[in-house]
Amino acid sequence: MYAASPEVAVGQLSADSLPDSYCLRKLPPATEQPIHFDETSRIWWHHFEDSTLVALVHSAVENNYNVQAAIRRIDASKASLAGTRASYYPSISLNAGYDYNRDSGRIVQPYADADTKASWTLGASLSWEIDIFGRIHEKLKGSRAQLRASRLEYEGVMLSLAAEVANDYSRYRMYQNQLRVARNHLNSQARMLDLVETRFKEGLVSKLDVAQARNTLNLTKALIPDLEANISTTFNALVTLCNMPVDEITELLASETFPLLTVPMDLGSPAELLSRRPDIAGEAQQIQILASKLGIAKKDYLPTLSISALVQTMSHNLQEVFGAHSLHWSVVPTLSWTLFDGFSRSANVAEAKAEMEAEIDNYNMTVTTAVQEVNNSIVDYNAAMRRMKLYETVVTDSEEVLHLATERYKLGLTDFSEVATAQISLLNSETNYESTLSACFQSIVTIYKAIGGGWIKQ
Repeated sequence: MYAASPEVAVGQLSADSLPDSYCLRKLPPATEQPIHFDETSRIWWHHFEDSTLVALVHSAVENNYNVQAAIRRIDASKASLAGTRASYYPSISLNAGYDYNRDSGRIVQPYADADTKASWTLGASLSWEIDIFGRIHEKLKGSRAQLRASRLEYEGVMLSLAAEVANDYSRYRMYQNQLRVARNHLNSQARMLDLVETRFKEGLVSKLDVAQARNTLNLTKALIPDLEANISTTFNALVTLCNMPVDEITELLASETFPLLTVPMDLGSPAELLSRRPDIAGEAQQIQILASKLGIAKKDYLPTLSISALVQTMSHNLQEVFGAHSLHWSVVPTLSWTLFDGFSRSANVAEAKAEMEAEIDNYNMTVTTAVQEVNNSIVDYNAAMRRMKLYETVVTDSEEVLHLATERYKLGLTDFSEVATAQISLLNSETNYESTLSACFQSIVTIYKAIGGGWIKQ
């Protein structure tokens, strides 16, 4: 049997307990630094004290393609941020050219001979938008928020992946244990069938007893193919999630121990929940991205100041390209201001504002859904723990019933139907106990996932 963890109090987190800043139109403060899990939350799967589970999760984190794709998206966001920062600097380009042409002498009066000439040019040009009105700054804020959102997406992928590996691992152990239970019952039922057949040959019981004993044995055998198939499919799921060689994962799963049931007893305040969950923090960053888009749309009402410059040498002779009289240059500062554009700017502002308000609604919905997930996970855990305690008692009682029924049958006080019923009842009780144990483990994993990681009060 497994020691049960204490129940967790329900109602620590509720929609009514959320601060106004997380329920209304106020936005959470933006931060330059990405929000990361601390070391406790990163290794919440260590709390189950199962070395196999730890190895599987670590392998998944290192090898899973979803994690690798999330890392690539972080790299893409970093590159995009670098590209936005580049807008603060001028753009400089070089140019060189050679022009060889002939002009007709018959298009002028009086007629002249055709004129053939060549020219060489070599120069550099510069263009630079001066960000005195903050347009580039708004773009930079959006790129920074996108980078933070990409990092939070990575954290969310890690959290979901670890939870999925843990759940598949618990199901694998459950099917293993149910198969072990079925095979143990097969052995005991086979011995009982031998006993019944012996008693039948001696004329002590009817053939009905033999048929019932054989039927019970075959019913148990019928469970094994599905259990073996479930073990194989769950094994394949772990291979895919962890992206490990089959031989290595087979060696890891050789033991049949079930993880220790541990659950965080202090779930923290709603504000802590909001700071821990990557999906909530990610939605906040999406708001910042759309806020910067709104800021850019508003900046379009302001003028833009840019400077263009050109330094160039021009000559008909290559030898005189760098001569003192071949130099040509210009500096052109330009202030442009759109006065009327058919109200397209106001439409862009309205669109950006509506998108941001829709994202705020998404954020608020994510917050309330997160609170619901935490409370539901606690309810499921408490129900699974109570159910597991009851099944512990049911298994003990079923063992005693089978023992008493077997003794009564051996003494000739009852027929075999009483024994067959007790055998099936014990098999079902032990099978259900293993299912409940796995359900309890998965409800704990759901709690860890719902609160954004492993948080145990020190």
